[in-house]
Parts: sequence; C-alpha cells; structure tokens
Amino acid sequence: MTTVLVVSGVLLGVAALLLVVRITIGPTILDRSMALDVLMSVLVCAVAIDAVRGNDTDGLPMLLVLAMVGFAGSVAVARYASRAGDVEAELDDISRREDG
Repeated sequence: MTTVLVVSGVLLGVAALLLVVRITIGPTILDRSMALDVLMSVLVCAVAIDAVRGNDTDGLPMLLVLAMVGFAGSVAVARYASRAGDVEAELDDISRREDG
C-alpha cells in the first residue's frame, strides 16, 4: 500500500508542477482558469491520499470546501469569459448603429 501512495503522491506532484507552468505561460485567461481548476482537483486528490494514508476522516471537510471553491471559481471564470464576448458583440452593434 505504501508503494501505491508514494507513486500517487509523486504523480500528483508532477501534475501540480506542470499545471503551475501552464498557469504561468498560458496564452489566454481560459487556459489559465482551466489549469487552476485542474490544480484544485489535484489538491483534492492530495488531501484524499493524505486521509487514506493517515486512516482518518479529518480531511473530509477540507475536501468539500476545496471542491466547492473549485466549482465556484470555474463558474465565475466561465461567466466572466462569456460576458466579455457579449460586451464585444454589443460594442460592434453600437458602432454599426452609429455608422448606419
């Protein structure tokens, strides 16, 4: 069981490192937000692995909070990104009305 936990921890660490690189060099805000969302999932998995390792349930409330924060953050960024497109379309409509 220890081998499985160590391998899982190492893989989660590598994933977290690669996600931090994606957050740093991501060309768009959506790339960065997706990387942050996946990083939140990696953190949830790390807390779950720690709970399994310690054979306790003290980390379960933290798992719920991390999952809720990750979901709320994803929804907020998605709404922001969709509104940004709406604003650009609205400005195009206004400029067309002024021209025509």
